[in-house]
Amino acid sequence: MPPRNLKVLICGGGIAGLTLAVLLERAGIDYEVFERARQVRPLGSALGIGPNVMPMIEQLGLLDQFLTISKANDFVSNFNEDLELTSRYAYTELPERNGYANYVVPRPKLYDLLYSQIPSSKVHLGKRFVSSEQTTGSNNNSEDEQRHGVTVTFADSTTAYGDILVGADGTYSGVRQNLYEQLSQQGKLTPSDMEELPCSSICLVGQTGPLSTEKFPHLREKYCRFENVSGNAISWMVIEHLYLETNRTTILENTEWGTASTDTMIEAVRQFPIPSGSGSNGSPLTLADLIDETPRELITQVALEGKMYPSAAQGANTAIQDAIVLCNYLHNMPDASPESITKAFEGYHQEREPYARQTYETSDRLRQLFRKRPINAVIRFLVKYIPQAVWNRVFDSIYGNRPQVAFLPRVPDRGLIKAFLQKSLDL
Repeated sequence: MPPRNLKVLICGGGIAGLTLAVLLERAGIDYEVFERARQVRPLGSALGIGPNVMPMIEQLGLLDQFLTISKANDFVSNFNEDLELTSRYAYTELPERNGYANYVVPRPKLYDLLYSQIPSSKVHLGKRFVSSEQTTGSNNNSEDEQRHGVTVTFADSTTAYGDILVGADGTYSGVRQNLYEQLSQQGKLTPSDMEELPCSSICLVGQTGPLSTEKFPHLREKYCRFENVSGNAISWMVIEHLYLETNRTTILENTEWGTASTDTMIEAVRQFPIPSGSGSNGSPLTLADLIDETPRELITQVALEGKMYPSAAQGANTAIQDAIVLCNYLHNMPDASPESITKAFEGYHQEREPYARQTYETSDRLRQLFRKRPINAVIRFLVKYIPQAVWNRVFDSIYGNRPQVAFLPRVPDRGLIKAFLQKSLDL
């Protein structure tokens, strides 16, 4: 049983924050979610959800609902600018080897599924994080003894008190920046953490409305490839690969970043050909056919910095795994003392760090397939000759890590490649 009256504050109401909230709800641990946006907007493209988080979805009893909003992914195909196939690798052996298929799901639909599992009163919108401070409080409970916790201040001058603060607020996390400032003042911040994250790409994403299956016949297929997305809509993404790495500050200083910059990039990519679909006269389709079917407010431009790169489709999976393991350790805490909290986070770090590092390194290697330098052209040429057996071993290293929720009924480990050891499952 988790400690009585333990309270977790979650800054960030995206996929990571909502997943943690759902798990805390099932664990019986008090929590609140604070999201800086004033309204929920269905931004973003599609997400790849792999066998490494499907056991949790099944444990939560959401498997059937998930399957209705997603579509299994059998191949990833890479094309050059002339739509010539340069490489392909298959996910068809994942169900047998790792227990589940790889799925593509629109981010807004997964968001809605998670949001439906928690009381709406637990999510507070328009709460932009400003600062946090370790304080002594009572959790607003007169029966609760005074104990150390954290007080969070938001831009609207409101505050919240809890025992634990979790920063799930993205790459430019205000929680992390505030923590780094405090550590820097104490002389405890490492030199690498003082550096800006490297940026090598700019990404434009969007999701169309319902499309005609006459114009886009591939939407009728049983499976979807990486460029094809579930249902009768398409989630699309265009990535501009910078020749040299830079950082976000440089990008913002040297471009008119914002709506004008997004509109400029939209116009620049309209004539890019797309692999599937055909016009009424049989002519090939371009990105303009997708852009024109996408509401402008659903098109977003972002700089891809030092994080999980989209080519590996592991960003959301890694965040969900973090939530699973963290919640396992919180549920096992004997009390809400600082010592127990520290021990829980140490266990979480020891369990997650090796896998997160491995996934990041795999993501970075796959990124080399798309960069602009001459060496990357050589890599693309060589990748064509990598046998599927090698790809299977890569997938096993990623999808063999299939953590389960310790306090929910376990589901069978169906894969021929058995799930890696999970310490938090047997605390």
